[in-house]
Amino acid sequence: MMKANRTTAYLLLGLICCSLFSRSCANTTTPPGGGPKDTIPPVLVKVTPQQYATGFPLTGGKVTLQFDEYTVIKTATDIFLSPPVKKKPLSQVRGKGIVVTMQDTLLPDRTYTIDFGQALADNNEGNLAPRYVYTFSTGEVIDSMYFTGNIVDCQTLNPVPKMLVAAYTDLSDSACFNVFPDAASRTDDWGFFSLRNIKPAAYRIIAFTDEDGDSKYNPDADNVAFLDTLFTPTAVVNDSIYELQSFNMKDTLKCNERKPMVTLSAFKELQSIQYLQNYGRLDEKFGFLKFSAANVDIRSLEFYGIDSSEVLLQYNPSRDSLNFWITSRYKLDDSLLVRVGYMKTDSTGVLVESSEAVSMAMPTDTNILKKIKEHEKDTTFTIKATSSNETVEQEGIILESESPIMEFVLDSLTFIETNPKNQTEQRPVIFNRDTAEIRRFIIRPDCKLQVGYDYKLNIPQGTFVNMYGLPNAKQEIKIALPNDENLSSLTLNVTGVDMRYIVELVNEKMDQTLRKFTIDSDGALFCPYLKEGKYGIRITQDLNGNGIFDVGNLLERRQPEKVKVFIFENGEKLLELLERTELEQDINLTDLFR
Repeated sequence: MMKANRTTAYLLLGLICCSLFSRSCANTTTPPGGGPKDTIPPVLVKVTPQQYATGFPLTGGKVTLQFDEYTVIKTATDIFLSPPVKKKPLSQVRGKGIVVTMQDTLLPDRTYTIDFGQALADNNEGNLAPRYVYTFSTGEVIDSMYFTGNIVDCQTLNPVPKMLVAAYTDLSDSACFNVFPDAASRTDDWGFFSLRNIKPAAYRIIAFTDEDGDSKYNPDADNVAFLDTLFTPTAVVNDSIYELQSFNMKDTLKCNERKPMVTLSAFKELQSIQYLQNYGRLDEKFGFLKFSAANVDIRSLEFYGIDSSEVLLQYNPSRDSLNFWITSRYKLDDSLLVRVGYMKTDSTGVLVESSEAVSMAMPTDTNILKKIKEHEKDTTFTIKATSSNETVEQEGIILESESPIMEFVLDSLTFIETNPKNQTEQRPVIFNRDTAEIRRFIIRPDCKLQVGYDYKLNIPQGTFVNMYGLPNAKQEIKIALPNDENLSSLTLNVTGVDMRYIVELVNEKMDQTLRKFTIDSDGALFCPYLKEGKYGIRITQDLNGNGIFDVGNLLERRQPEKVKVFIFENGEKLLELLERTELEQDINLTDLFR
């Protein structure tokens, strides 16, 4: 009897242990530790209605994308409907699906595309779903033409992402400001775009950054690019076309293998409506006139009670601002009356001659008044001196004054050379007043500078006298050529020069100019004292010869001045310069700008 009870107890204990063990094994609330990270993006398994559906409803239509796993909308703004509508579609997550609901009335007999871009990703690891473009029609026909291109910044030539590319069959100049495009797309990370499933019609192509998201061009806020001529597509959409496939934006090689049909240059337009925007005085005898647009045409300028011979004028480089100084030794009135006659834009957009009288009171800003009080105590003024050891041979020493210089005595300037034996000798210099800036002077050594020698420009007090009758304070500017044996040099042998060009040696990111030359004939451009690194060569056609880069104008159909980056023999835009290297590079501008 006792044996049977003991056997029964053992059986019960075994059942309890098995129960506890099985319960532990069946616990699904605790995730297993370790395991590989999920790197597989969501897979699209079904689309409703099916791709290339026709007869899509004009109001309230829905598109559902079903995936093999839970998928989220990572960036809703990347979901883009073409042609655009005023009220954008609503995108929502429903289980493993994404539902897009139309919130605006669609046009009849029109082909639409929904580009999902990089908007969708899996719920766990954020793996991006491959780009998918869904096409449907509210009519019975699916349009089948396409058009590709890329957009680059007009100066850096870097790709411009997220730019809206719009195609219009309305060929009027006002279309991009007032109506939605007939088809649109956005540039990807590489500035590449494709307008797909469009009608075979003549289109005007305009791209803009669309800062306010209304699918209309706003010149005050947006950058713009445009195609010079009308474009009629002839290529037909096909799944095998490389440029229309889905690409991983991190795959540089594959993305760069796409062949655009056109390349557009993006720029920020200068204001074209001309009017007197602002004016004022910055001290008793110094003031400004600020205009809304560049290249103001001033026909007359009168300062009441002041002789014109006592007024100095200075435009800024873009000629949208005019500074003036009144050189009279007499104290001026607190209110200065000025009448300016200039070409102003009227209500119809036409430039007409206009005359405006403005009264300029003495400044009331406390910081300006404080500065004026400090200057009233001055017995001398300081000239700002700018020089670089690396570029002094090319650019010289720049001297700048806050106010115009009325008198100067060049004989008092001395340029002293000191050799390694501490022996000194005076060397000649060339002295020029900058024709573009009346407050700037350029002093260049008129001798061969030598490495290991020290140089000093002495500017005695009284060499310059400004418009307030003050002499300059004594100054010494020291320079010495770089004495690093590891530095290198690059000589650019430029040929095929048929107009004025701006040639720049730039850094690896092409956002900093290290050397700049303005040329109008063939020649050798020497760039010494360069550190080991990567360099690019950027060249601009200076069409108007003003020495600066000029942007374009959409309504005038004027493109920005053409910029090219030189491509080296290895097919790269950058030259890798090693230490202690002297390189020469031939550049034929006729070939480059062909």
